[in-house]
Order: sequence, then structure tokens, then C-alpha cells
Amino acid sequence: MSELINTHDNRATIRWKLLTGVSALALTAYVSSASMANAGDTDRPQVWIELGGELDMMHGLGSPITAPFMAAITPTPAPYSGNIFISGQRQPRYAIGLDGKITFQPEDSDWVFSAGIRYARSHSNRHLHHQIVQPSATFYFYGTTADFPAYVSAFADIKSPHEEKHAILDFSAGKDVGLGMFGQHGQSTISVGVRFAQFTSNSSLHATGRPSVIGRFPGTPSLNYGPFFSFHQYMLSGHATRSFRGVGPSLSWEGSAAIAGNIEDGELTLDWGVNGAELFGRQKAKTDHATSAYYKTAHRVGRARDFHPLYSRLPSHSHHSTRSKSVSVPNLGGSVGVSFKYPNFKFSLGYRYDTFLDAMDTGIDARKTSNVTFNGPYASISIGLGD
Repeated sequence: MSELINTHDNRATIRWKLLTGVSALALTAYVSSASMANAGDTDRPQVWIELGGELDMMHGLGSPITAPFMAAITPTPAPYSGNIFISGQRQPRYAIGLDGKITFQPEDSDWVFSAGIRYARSHSNRHLHHQIVQPSATFYFYGTTADFPAYVSAFADIKSPHEEKHAILDFSAGKDVGLGMFGQHGQSTISVGVRFAQFTSNSSLHATGRPSVIGRFPGTPSLNYGPFFSFHQYMLSGHATRSFRGVGPSLSWEGSAAIAGNIEDGELTLDWGVNGAELFGRQKAKTDHATSAYYKTAHRVGRARDFHPLYSRLPSHSHHSTRSKSVSVPNLGGSVGVSFKYPNFKFSLGYRYDTFLDAMDTGIDARKTSNVTFNGPYASISIGLGD
């Protein structure tokens, strides 16, 4: 136990040193650059506050739980059409997010300090049900015949609620290295900093399959006994919780160039950005699932609606897995957009992409890693304060 505590403390110490080291580097760079300040931009805002929203398309946050009864039958039973047990576990494709950022550029300096956050979540509760027409069987009764409907139908049913959350925090210090190459009001800023990312995924599952109902007849017509109906029924329940949390150094390049207008009357700019980070953290997964099945036969007594059921329970199976692993996750991303800006106001539209390589353990019974990707359009409003 003490070894686990020491290991945790060492990781915490390493992360603290990383954060303080980057902060000290940024502060030192700022102090050393004070003598090289550019006095030509004293009329610009020193602080920018940005608020916006985004629509994230998500990939790599989970995998469906499967069982042999879902796909082992050939030909595919009618209730199983459309691959119902897999499509019923489809996680939400989109998450609605909010983001904010505050940027500070000291007076008479081309150094820029910023802190930003992106947060999004999604939730779904899928329920699919396929059922075929109730079958019937013909019963012979002293020279006459009658069709008796079965008291059950073949069906497939699946319920799968799912919830996902993700958050990304950035702290950076950068320097404008554009040197006027993008025009008087263009920018080209290279920044170093720290990125923190956290992803969580939580899903449950309850699936039931009764692929067919079979009608059978007694060997000899009888006054007392009607047709037999029999079927197999299968159940699967499961739950999966997955997460990744990591922090590490980041490097980014952001730029903008004017393409129309001027800053006083309104300017249209082309914006872009490229970012990379190496995140050190922990990847966790906890999964459990259980399957059960039974075989049921029932017969009708005479013409009455009285069924005598017989059950045969089949062997059940269950599995539980808890996994945790320290990992290093590379992160790459970029963005492109346009902005309409005034001296103290900016409205931006664009598209952003971020991928985190092998960030999530999406396996069921054993570890299997997947890239986590977020991409989609964004919009933001920025207000400049001070000059």
C-alpha cells in the first residue's frame, strides 16, 4: 500500500514541477523581453475576453457489448433486422460545448498570456424494439380445424442510455513573431504552455432477444390438448465506465491575416491555428456484463385459453473487469476560420479539430485503446478591454 501511495505522490510531484516550470519559464521570458517592447501598439486592448460555443462530432469513446445470441443465427431472424443490438448501442455523435478564453498582453510588449477552457457533454437514451406478427398453429378437433394464435411473439428489444463529458484547459505564454509579414494588424504567435484534458464515458445496456416462436402439434389429435408453442429467450445486461485524465506541455501557433477592410471601420481576417501536446495521465475502464437464457414450452388445454408452461433454464455467463493504466497521450489539432473585428470587438466563425492518440480504453473484457477525436464548427465573440 505504501508503494502505491509513494507512486501517487511522485506523479503529483512531477506534475507540480511541470506546471511551475512552465510558469517560471513564461515569467522569465516576459521579464527579459520588457526592454524589447514595441511602443507602436499602445492603443490596442490589453485584455481580450472570448466566449463561444461549438458542436463537436465525437469518435473513440466506447465500444458495443455483444453476446453470441446477437449474431450466431443464420439466416438472420426478422426481429434482428437492421443489426438492432449494435445500432441500439450507438453512442451520441454530437456534443454541444461552451468555451471561454482570456488573453492578456502587457502594455508595450509583444508577449501574450492566455488561459482557456472548453467543456462539452452529450446524453442519449436509445430504445429500439422489433416485433413480428404473432404466429399461429392449426389444431384438429374431431374433424374440424381451428387456428390458435400463440400467446407470445418473436421480438428483439434493446435499451442503452449513454452519457459523455469532456473538458480541455489551456494555459500558455506566447510571443508575436509575425514581424509584419501578415500586414500591419496581422499576427503570428508561437506559444508554450500546459494542457489538461479529461474525458469520461458512462453507458448501460439491457437487451432481450426472442428470435422465433415455433408451433408444434401432439402426435395424435386429442380432446384435451391443443398445439404446443416453444421458444428460446436470451437476455444481456451490461455497464461500462471509461475515463482518461492527463496533463502535459503544449506548443501552439496561431495566426491571422487581414483580407478585407481596416481595423477602424471593420476588418475581415483569415484565422488559423496548429497545436500539439503530450499528456501524461491515467486511463481507466470498468466493465461488467451478464447473459442468461431459457427455453420455454407451453400448450393450450382444450379450447380454453389456459396454457401450461414448462421452463428449461440454460447456463448463464458473466464477466467483470476493472483496468487502470498510466499512459502518455500525444495530442494534435488545428483550426481555421474567419473573423470580423473592430478595435475592441471580434466575431469569429470556424472549424476545429483535435485528436488524442490511444487516449481511451474501449475494450470490453480486455484492454483495447482508441483515438479520441473531436471536430466541428465553432462560433465566438471577443471583447477587448483597456488600451
